[in-house]
Amino acid sequence: MGFLFLDLETSGLSSSFDTPLQAAFVQTDAHLQIQRELTLRCRLPDHIVPSPDALLITGVTPEMLANQPHSHLEMMAQIARIVADSKPSLILGFNNLRFDDECLRQSWYQTLLPPYAASMTGHGRGDVLSMLRAVALVEPQAIILPRDASGKWVMKLGDVCRANGNGLSEANAHDALADVRATRELFMLLRERAPATMATMLLHAKKSGPIALMEPGEPVILGGTSRLTPVLPMIASPTNPAARVCLDLSQDPAGFIGLPALDLLARIRSSRSPVRQVKTNAMPILFSWGQAAHALVEPEPDAVYLERARALWAHPTFTRQLVLALQDQYADRVPSPYPDQQLYSGGFVSDADAVACRRWHEIEWKFREHHATWHIRDPRLRSLALRQIFLNAPEALSPEARRRGQDWMRHRLATEDEVPWLTIPKALARCDELAATIEPGSVAALDEIRAWLLQRRDALPQGGEEVPVLAAS
Repeated sequence: MGFLFLDLETSGLSSSFDTPLQAAFVQTDAHLQIQRELTLRCRLPDHIVPSPDALLITGVTPEMLANQPHSHLEMMAQIARIVADSKPSLILGFNNLRFDDECLRQSWYQTLLPPYAASMTGHGRGDVLSMLRAVALVEPQAIILPRDASGKWVMKLGDVCRANGNGLSEANAHDALADVRATRELFMLLRERAPATMATMLLHAKKSGPIALMEPGEPVILGGTSRLTPVLPMIASPTNPAARVCLDLSQDPAGFIGLPALDLLARIRSSRSPVRQVKTNAMPILFSWGQAAHALVEPEPDAVYLERARALWAHPTFTRQLVLALQDQYADRVPSPYPDQQLYSGGFVSDADAVACRRWHEIEWKFREHHATWHIRDPRLRSLALRQIFLNAPEALSPEARRRGQDWMRHRLATEDEVPWLTIPKALARCDELAATIEPGSVAALDEIRAWLLQRRDALPQGGEEVPVLAAS
């Protein structure tokens, strides 16, 4: 199996309401020899207000946001083809499982492409940041990690690369291709210096790895961002079929083992929760007892952990109360009214709608509104289909649908309501905050961003007027 390294640069940090603007790929063979490199950029979709912070960090200018050859819809389709053409591969990035993968999934969903294209097509999925943390926790002598003023590890890609002799300069950091090249080099370094730890982590790039390790129900070692924890795998998660519920063996179960479900749920929701949910499809930092117990900080004797594990398994009601507590863990969560945030709350896309969405991409724009109305049954996807027509070919919509699109766009960009996305008023307020602390060398860039946001605000029409296409100043 070869490797596909990827990195995204996005308009902001919200996977639901921001969007990829740049994507870079390095594809290698099984020996990590580069076979091809590719960078894609797209225009900013008209309904997105990018974070001023993100623009300053990446060096993207308003002119660059407008003057790209591909629309967002076109770039997401290209990324899907790249992922499909590279299978089977191990897809790797740096912090990709928590961010890049989620951004891809959400953007594919919002452009009516298969949202799980990177995880349900024979690929493995891994994260070099998780591998770095695993090595730092289990074999700290294998890697040099810089520290901040408080003594905590710094795990930014550029800082770690420079500390270990890999040349990702400050100037090149946050360029997608430079970052993805550096990720490959760091991955190679970790495999060279910590082969045993990396071999275990690579097994976890597919669900079968952590499942096999937890299946016997014996104590194992779970890693987090900065420490290892002894845990006991107990039950499948009642709310996530890809997760296993583990109990923290560093806590004495006598304090919670006899609690009824409601009281146990309160304990789980507290800062002293004994429950750890291990996602088997997200490369958990997970080791057998013999491989990582030596790295526990201030450990108890092994006999203490084994006795706690026996007590948890032997208790006549704990497992049942744990299931009942976790079943209600998210019962009070209110679903989002916005289709952008409904990927997980609305269930998987049906086979019929998957076919209808594929056909939607194939036909001419002038037929897509009718196709969405009559052939796409999922209300989330039908709404997103009409949105994409409005963003890419508004002239193909009926007058009523175009009017609704204009109202939606006006609200999306300029509302003063409390909404979960970045609006122009919020972005301008953030520019004012940044002006008080920004480095002198970035003042001109910030002024350009503010002027462009003001231009967008002033160009917004009143009710009944056409919404103009986004343009750079």
